[in-house]
Amino acid sequence: MEQNLLNEDAVLLELMERHWRKIKHSQVRDSSSYWHGAFTENGNGKPFEGLTSSDAMLNLSVPLYAHPESRYYRSSSMLETIRQQIRFLLRVQLPSGCISLHNCNIDSPPDTGFAVHFTTLCYHILDKMDGDEPAQLCQELRLFLRQTIPGLLAGGIHTPNHRWVLCGALALLYELFEDERLRARVDQFLAEGLDINPDGEWTERSNAIYNAVCSIFLYQTARVFGYTHLYEPITRNLRMMQYMLHPRSEIATEYSSRQDRGEIMKLNAGYYVAFRLMADRNADPLFHSFAREALLSLRTGGEALLYRMFLRNEMSAELPLQPLPDRYEVFLNRERIAPVAGTIPYQRTAFHAGSPLIRFRQGELSVTVIAGQPEFLYLQFGQARLLGVRLALGWFGVAGTPFAAIRQTGDHEYELSMDLEGSYRDALDGNSVVRTDPLHFAETIPLRAKTNVTVLPVRVGIRLDPAGIDLHYRVDASAPPLFAQTVYSFAPEGSLEGTALEPINAHASWLKSGQLIYRCGEDWITVDGGAFQHGFEALRNDRLDPGVKSAVANYLTPVETKVSIRCGKAEGCTA
Repeated sequence: MEQNLLNEDAVLLELMERHWRKIKHSQVRDSSSYWHGAFTENGNGKPFEGLTSSDAMLNLSVPLYAHPESRYYRSSSMLETIRQQIRFLLRVQLPSGCISLHNCNIDSPPDTGFAVHFTTLCYHILDKMDGDEPAQLCQELRLFLRQTIPGLLAGGIHTPNHRWVLCGALALLYELFEDERLRARVDQFLAEGLDINPDGEWTERSNAIYNAVCSIFLYQTARVFGYTHLYEPITRNLRMMQYMLHPRSEIATEYSSRQDRGEIMKLNAGYYVAFRLMADRNADPLFHSFAREALLSLRTGGEALLYRMFLRNEMSAELPLQPLPDRYEVFLNRERIAPVAGTIPYQRTAFHAGSPLIRFRQGELSVTVIAGQPEFLYLQFGQARLLGVRLALGWFGVAGTPFAAIRQTGDHEYELSMDLEGSYRDALDGNSVVRTDPLHFAETIPLRAKTNVTVLPVRVGIRLDPAGIDLHYRVDASAPPLFAQTVYSFAPEGSLEGTALEPINAHASWLKSGQLIYRCGEDWITVDGGAFQHGFEALRNDRLDPGVKSAVANYLTPVETKVSIRCGKAEGCTA
């Protein structure tokens, strides 16, 4: 096992100083501007993204000013930058005490909670410094923080994780002001119960963003109030993350219900902090190793360095390092049924739900099998990415079939299943006619009896293999024959080849027979099993995404067909 031989502060300072050089000229200096003191850039290359920073990017400037090894330590120009950032926050603070996420949430308690998190850490770090200048900054930060209290005591939420954001923010405010109303508000949210399932998944499925958010804010709640029972769900969720990395330490985002969905993202500063803190608490080398992986993936380190300065002992556990798991097969939420409707109107995507999920990893090969959404399969080999596979049907407009259940049928073998019901609605009876408005037809649907009910069983068999995956499609309808279609969506950075590929348009092709090869760098994926039994480019309510490279195989029911997907390195595959 490798030992911990790295100056983590130095790594973070180098990242942050580089980040600062990229954005320092974007602070708004016009005193007549609403945005005076804010930054228009945040370093990701997207104009005006800096204006959405909940703390006006104090998490970058304060550590650079306060860390003795920073080249900006006690810099007069950085001091003035911080002063203008704090005054911007005070100026845009609303009468409620809340701030706004300026491109989305107005007068927002949750976004104020995010701001409180960073600004309290900044306050504590500046408060440790001697001199009049840091003391003046602390005085203004303390004013901002005190003014948030009414808004957080009375303010509400949008999403499940916002409860834990508010709990953590209220705890940090309690540590400063010792106002018992803050603890009472935390207890009110905690009394609802934590929305985490036995496998460690929060109801908001967000491996790249909100898992770490929940961990950090609940950690602060536990630390301040001594609520030690909160450490267990944090541990459970972080332990689940050992199964959520693709090759190159890219996080599995293909089934997220939040804004990280489908994005290429690595472990961020929040994960570095969460894993570092819990590695110390649990004396866990795996968590320490994840923290190291996160550290080496960072593009900036403000949050990370804030925590290293605020909770130095808890962020400095000396533990051995170990390789992160890259060979496993896990079936999460196996007893659950995805909350997708098989009846009209069809609900195609399950948000806020721990739907069944399989993660399979064999080194460079990474597979996710997903219930509850039309794209039931993700496969990656090295750089080559098959972003999604869906089975679309010409059946009452269902388009891609969202499977409700996954069951294990043998060693490395599984079955996705969905029973789709098609029907029509009868005329209203006399009593219902009296109680309905003819201009509101949709409201009458539950009152109408079903007619012409037909059930269509749809199944996909899955066999996991160290070299890929085998699919077995089964759709039983025979009279009349139904149109069916499988769509294989590949990442746009690669290329598609195959003698049986026939272009539909610039971004999609029919796979009429045989095999296709997708290449990206030296890595490849093959799909063996084309068909062309009808000529529809896409079935009703489905579409071929112009942002990916799609291959389409067309079937008529009954469908009973097997498809083999294999992958490897360049020398192992020829067109």
